[in-house]
Amino acid sequence: MADLNRRTFLTVGGVGLAALLAGAPGVAAAAVRPAAGTGSAGTGSAAPVPASGGTPPGPYTFGWAADDLLAFDPGTTPWARHLRCLIPRAPRIAPFAATQAHPDLDPAVQLSTLTIDDAGSIYEGHNQAIGLEAQVYTQRYWSYIDIWGTWHGQVKGSAPIEMVDGQRAPGRPYGVIDIPNPGWTEAAHKNGARSIGGWFWPRPVDFDAFLVQAGDGSFPVADKMIEIRAYFGFDGLFINQEGSVSAAQIKKFQDFLRYLKRRDPDFYLQGYDSADFDSGEVSYENRLSENNLRWLGTPDAPIYDSLFMNYWWQATTGGADRDLSKSAASAVAAGRDPRVVGFAGVEHQKGGFRPEEDFGSVAGPGRPAPTSVALFVDSQIWLNGSWDGATSTVEGRATYRDLEQRFWSGPTGNPGTSGRLEPRTPPYRTDTLNYRQWDGIAHWITERSPYGTLPIATDFNVGVGSAFFLEGTKVRDRGWDNMGCADRALTWQFWTEGDVVVSLDESTSYGSGHSLALRGGGVIHLFKTDLTADKAIAVEIRAQGVSAIDLGVTWQDAPSEIDWQPLTKTDPAGWDGWTGGVNARGRRVARISLRTSGDGRIGRVSLREAGKPLKPATPTGFQVADAGDAGDGKRHLTFGWDLQSDAVGYDVLQIGASGTSWLGRVHRDVFFAEAVDLAGGRQFQLVAFGGDLHRSAPVKAVLTV
Repeated sequence: MADLNRRTFLTVGGVGLAALLAGAPGVAAAAVRPAAGTGSAGTGSAAPVPASGGTPPGPYTFGWAADDLLAFDPGTTPWARHLRCLIPRAPRIAPFAATQAHPDLDPAVQLSTLTIDDAGSIYEGHNQAIGLEAQVYTQRYWSYIDIWGTWHGQVKGSAPIEMVDGQRAPGRPYGVIDIPNPGWTEAAHKNGARSIGGWFWPRPVDFDAFLVQAGDGSFPVADKMIEIRAYFGFDGLFINQEGSVSAAQIKKFQDFLRYLKRRDPDFYLQGYDSADFDSGEVSYENRLSENNLRWLGTPDAPIYDSLFMNYWWQATTGGADRDLSKSAASAVAAGRDPRVVGFAGVEHQKGGFRPEEDFGSVAGPGRPAPTSVALFVDSQIWLNGSWDGATSTVEGRATYRDLEQRFWSGPTGNPGTSGRLEPRTPPYRTDTLNYRQWDGIAHWITERSPYGTLPIATDFNVGVGSAFFLEGTKVRDRGWDNMGCADRALTWQFWTEGDVVVSLDESTSYGSGHSLALRGGGVIHLFKTDLTADKAIAVEIRAQGVSAIDLGVTWQDAPSEIDWQPLTKTDPAGWDGWTGGVNARGRRVARISLRTSGDGRIGRVSLREAGKPLKPATPTGFQVADAGDAGDGKRHLTFGWDLQSDAVGYDVLQIGASGTSWLGRVHRDVFFAEAVDLAGGRQFQLVAFGGDLHRSAPVKAVLTV
């Protein structure tokens, strides 16, 4: 971060990706910029311009200064109930080398990210958690992420987001602290990753206001930070302390953080290598050292949990620790595990597939990395595409999903064959879409998995779409986004064997906004697991077009072979049902795969213990209320209901003479529906669903005003 003007990080702009894409290997330049008049959902509207909107309607997150923190009250903070993550962080299964895409890759190497999680949205100063935008970025490679962090400044909650001709009005008051988008926290927790917000200094507010200490030794702002973390359900903060303060202030700041960690030991803090421990001046050591490791505190009085090393550890000239051996040695000498406390920064915001830093020079199969790795703005490629208008079309999104796959899974798009296809050549931060010189994250980081228990079920929901389907029927024909409603991620995207080619398909779906398109036949590895079952495992798959499907079970006690079990085709009604069962017989299932023949699509994969489906009870307490005029005869609406222990989520539907329309899906007890056309009906339904995606009977509410 230190080599970039820090003001550029308050907001993010595009760099004209059309020219870059035109020379990128394997990328269709025709998909770069949509024709005039094409829109995100095929409505004929102009391509949305990122950050061109003001304050979004309904729930949004915002920046917090000390006064905002001290004033926090869940009962009076706008939309607070709508911004909570109620999903605990899922446990991940133990590493098992035999079912890794690279069995000789070291699972101790961790990955943290700082992501512009609203990349492509028209809203940026206030972050909209659930919206109507098909073009925004969502994350589907959670299996490689240990610590996910949000990266964008947000305007204080009381301040309007003024836009003049699509430009940000000057002097907007940004907060120091951003909480993560709650949908991203939900997705992170489903997959076992941490979700952390951001502390960004400097800001034009009083630093000492955060450090006020009461007579009893407490820090009121720290107490409120702990309260806010618990209420909104995230895991901690990335501390970007990158503006000089006095020696007295930095000492007080350390006391503040020690107090916070003493009161809430689970409050995860990752600090940037940017502040001198003694003087408070901005200082980059570009490695782990005896000096900056003091920011970790002591076992009895911890401060940071880990350090994000500045990028110059491997600068072209004068790199401080080009092979990270000095960092590792310093951590070990301090009694620390360097792969727990040290994350070497890799800058993708300007570097794309060709950053100056090459973590692959010190990491890979058979080469345990000395430290862990941190990605800065892994979402920038998508954001650039949004600025160029490419992600406003289905075809453009397919292009960028392909680039995303190559970023995470390697240049072939297959994590089993990750690794660069040609040597890296300087100058770097040029030719930034040349993925042939990029290893892929799967070449450095082993896949992690939350799949330790049944049920396992996915409709390939990635938290965004231009339509929505329920049981194969289209129930929405316009864009939507909500990272929080995404299904748990596939472990590999896409680890295949044979001739099959797999891609994410936005054209149709069984139970979300996407399906998996298959071309050719072969093996698709889906889930890394550690499963046992007292009963047989019931298998249900929904597919189109394929001529045969076998379920592949890799047993932990025989990992070199796949036990193939043919499925039976049933219920041919648009989406064929394929069913079968697995008798685990007390053995542990280490991986689930499919073997298919013929071109087609997979719409659902569900595995549960045989017997009664996990169908929740009918929800109770369902209510609807008017929340304001949305223009063009539309109304904003709010919904509420009672949470129930047998449900993992809820769908809100509008019922009218023309049919059923899906408004949204959440995992909490409230929902805001933006711009509902009441010509489609004033009757609404709530349906709960269980962990195997079986659905409850609906409950009805009617809007009477």
